[in-house]
Amino acid sequence: MAWLKLKGMSNRDAARYARWSGGVAIAICVAVLGVYLHRRWRDRANEKNLQPVPAAVAQQSADFEISRAIGPRTIFTVRASQATQFKDENRSLLENVMITIFGPRGDRNDSVHANECSYEPETGSIRCQGVVQIDLRNAKNAPQKTELQLETSNILFERDSDVSTNSAVTLKFPGGEGSGTGLVYAPQNENVTIKKNVQLEIAPRQNSGRPPVLITSSSLEFRRSEDALRLAGPARVEQDSQTLTAGMLELQLDAAMRPSRAVATKNPEIAGRDVRGNVSLAAGRMSANLSPNGTVQKLSADDNVRGQTNGSEGMDHFSAQHVQVVMDASGAQSEPRDFLAQGNVKLETKGSNSEGHLATESLRAELSPNKNNHEAGIRSAETLAPGKLELVKPTENVEIDGGKLNAIFGAQNEITELRGASGVSVRRTSPSKPMETSSAQTLLAKFGPDGNWQTIEEDGDVKFEQGEKRGTATTAQLVSATNQLILSGTACVEDSSSHLQASKIQLNQVTGEVHASGNVVASFSEQKGASSPNPMTDAAQISADEMDGTSAGKLSNSDSATTGHAVFTGHARMWQGSGVLQARTIEFWQDEQRAEARGSVFGEFVEAPHRNTGNEKPQTKLTPVLWQVHAPKADYWSDAGKMEWSNGVDARSSEGTVQSQTVQMFFSRAENNQQTLERAVGTGNVRIEQNGRIGTAERGEYIARDGKFVLSGGQPILTDSSGNTTAGHELTFFLANDSILVDSQNTSETTKHP
Repeated sequence: MAWLKLKGMSNRDAARYARWSGGVAIAICVAVLGVYLHRRWRDRANEKNLQPVPAAVAQQSADFEISRAIGPRTIFTVRASQATQFKDENRSLLENVMITIFGPRGDRNDSVHANECSYEPETGSIRCQGVVQIDLRNAKNAPQKTELQLETSNILFERDSDVSTNSAVTLKFPGGEGSGTGLVYAPQNENVTIKKNVQLEIAPRQNSGRPPVLITSSSLEFRRSEDALRLAGPARVEQDSQTLTAGMLELQLDAAMRPSRAVATKNPEIAGRDVRGNVSLAAGRMSANLSPNGTVQKLSADDNVRGQTNGSEGMDHFSAQHVQVVMDASGAQSEPRDFLAQGNVKLETKGSNSEGHLATESLRAELSPNKNNHEAGIRSAETLAPGKLELVKPTENVEIDGGKLNAIFGAQNEITELRGASGVSVRRTSPSKPMETSSAQTLLAKFGPDGNWQTIEEDGDVKFEQGEKRGTATTAQLVSATNQLILSGTACVEDSSSHLQASKIQLNQVTGEVHASGNVVASFSEQKGASSPNPMTDAAQISADEMDGTSAGKLSNSDSATTGHAVFTGHARMWQGSGVLQARTIEFWQDEQRAEARGSVFGEFVEAPHRNTGNEKPQTKLTPVLWQVHAPKADYWSDAGKMEWSNGVDARSSEGTVQSQTVQMFFSRAENNQQTLERAVGTGNVRIEQNGRIGTAERGEYIARDGKFVLSGGQPILTDSSGNTTAGHELTFFLANDSILVDSQNTSETTKHP
């Protein structure tokens, strides 16, 4: 029947039936294929030990992405290759996660990459397990150019907070690498902080030949806006044999993330060792500027700067308020070039048998590399303000003050010259001598290889003083080897009892020996202890071309005053009061107040006025009577008022002439303090000429007060101009009345000649 029904269908019904039958067949095939594929997938999963998606999973998706924006600016974006959302935990598991942080200004391109992170949609926090890599970049940099790369684990990224972890951290940047514990990255201020146990290694620049710089600190903060690494103390920096410790250390980074400036604060201190021994430097603040090739350009220290060197050869100590060292950074290594210290600058050096002390307000030094030991050498040093230098030796102390001091140094950092300007004073003290002081406009001191001074030269208005001695000159030179003080240019030396002036004076400060040359003028007081800045009117004064002698002042603290002795040569001339003595050589003993003249001796003296006896002619001449005396030799005793001429004497005056082998003259001091001739005694072939009369004898005496000559000894004879002769045991003739007193031993008679 059915078959009959089908056969009786119309063509349209048959077609519709055929289509329905085909659809059913296709559905059956699809169902069979689905069952087959499901079983194949399950079998293959079983083969690979894969579990089916748990029932707790609400949704799985690929290409997960979320962003956070403030206004039109995107702050960060989180992307993941796959996200799995859990039903009951309200979180998503993100795989192959990349967090890109653009910063509040949009100028960053930082990234945080992790294999797996947990995301909480409600709080927006992301927690990443396992290894996490953080790359910090500037948005303008190429993607591969990382400023700072950090690697850690177990980070937490709060939507409105920081990226943080307490796990170990490693970091790399173009200038070095390091490690620490704990990390905080704040996208808002773009700073990165490593919480503790920080260790950094700053790589040396190529061809520097130096090891890396090792840095440790309690924490590190990378301040993005300042491009600076701030290391909290205690911070420690090590390179070679030098170590820096500080309470805070900040490294300023350049565009290539290499240190360009280092600043240490909170009592930084550098300690190390070089060829001199242990070296240290401390201050309130230190800084260093670095060149693009990594070498140091400038070092600075401020606030109570203190430096010290302690070695086998001694100890050096330095202090100031500010110190700056400019380096020559043109080579592979920096070399010190200029040194500047300011503010209460003090330098002390102590050796085995010497000390040095320098004090000033400002000091500049020119430095040079020492090729032998690669340490800085000193080429020169100068004070930019008044300075004081003290050199202490077992035998003496030398203090030099100057408006400006400039020292020159040798190859071994030994001082070779010291110059002073703008007013200089020198003070020398020793156990065996009185203190010596001098002052001048300029100074030049030269030193030997042993560091001891050899000569000190002063120029311009020189003033000198030692014990009782005082001196002035245009220039002065002090020679250590000979203990000579040489004064030149209208030089003058005086003490309480003598005054010496010459073009040049050389004084031995140990023996007291003196040599003067050129327009020599000396004066010697008769009264010891008398002092006057000018030559004494009652003193014996002597001039000559040259003088050699010994000082009469105290030469040491233990010696008594030495005898003042001097020899004047070349046009020697001595005068005291109205008396004058000239000779080729005059020798003078100050303690004895005695002088000896030798060689063509000539003298001029004024005689005392005659006494009025009542028998003289009226005085018609009021001018003083001047005696002129010639002899090969003369001796003079100032205290005794006595002079002795010898070896053939010729004495002349308006009163007459006396010739003999020797003549003794005796002087008295008048009311006006002038010495006058009282009497003269000639012995040996005495010949007297007076008013046409000639007298001879072995002894002749002239008494100025009485105006008479007395001849005695031998056979005294007196002959007048008419040829009349008078003889006797003793003949006395008077100038005033031309009378003659004859003593014939038995009787005496007086003869008056017209």
